[in-house]
Amino acid sequence: MADEAGLQKKTLQIAIYTDGQSYTGIRSGIRHLPLDKIVIIHERVHGKSIPVNDVPFNGFMEQVSGALMAQVDEVMIESGELNEVLDAVKSVYKEHSQEYEDIFMNVTEGGKLLSCTAISSAFIFGIRAFWVDQSGVHMLPIMKLGYQKILSETKLSILSALSRMKGKVDSLEQLSELTGLEKSLISRHMNGTDDSQGLIDLGLVSVNRKARGRMEVEITALGRIVTV
Repeated sequence: MADEAGLQKKTLQIAIYTDGQSYTGIRSGIRHLPLDKIVIIHERVHGKSIPVNDVPFNGFMEQVSGALMAQVDEVMIESGELNEVLDAVKSVYKEHSQEYEDIFMNVTEGGKLLSCTAISSAFIFGIRAFWVDQSGVHMLPIMKLGYQKILSETKLSILSALSRMKGKVDSLEQLSELTGLEKSLISRHMNGTDDSQGLIDLGLVSVNRKARGRMEVEITALGRIVTV
C-alpha cells in the first residue's frame, strides 16, 4: 500500500522574471501557494541592474532553494517574444506534466511583453496563471485552447509532416510527397473554406511565396505545440 506522502498531489510553480524587476511577486507567490518545485523562466536583459536593495538573480535562486528546501530550476530566454516563450513553457510542461498534478504560473514579475506572452502560453497548455499584489493572489481562468478538437486528421497530418522536416518544406510538392495528399487538398486545408478556417488563419503555419509560384511552408511555434 502506498504511503500517505505518495498519495499527496505534487505542485509545480512556474514563475517568470525579467532582469531589473523586483523579486517581491515571486516571493509572494511562494508564500501564498503550495509548491514542491519552482521553475523560473528568466529573461536576460543586458545592462539591467539588480533590484534595488536586493541580491543578484543567482543569489535570489539560492535564497529560494534554501528557504523551501526544494528544487529551483532556471530556464533562460533572450526575449519575451511569443515563439521563444512558447518553446520555453512547452519544454517545462512536457518535462513536468506527468509528475506534477497541479501547475501554476506566476506572471507578476515579467516585463510587459513577457507577461503577455506567458499568459498566452498558460492558456494554450491549460496552466493556471496568476499575479500577486498587495490585496492578494488573483487567478486567471483556465482557458486551454482545444485545437486538437477543431483540427481534422488531414490538418494534423500536415502539421506532423512539417514537424518531421524540422518545421519547414520548400514547396507544396514536397509536402504532398510527405503526406500522400493531393496538392489541391493541402492547399484547401491551408487556406480554408467557407465552412472552416485553414491552418494559415489559425496561426499554425506561415507561407512565404517564392519565384515561379513555389510556396515555402513553415510551421509556427503554436503549430509545433499542437503536434505535441
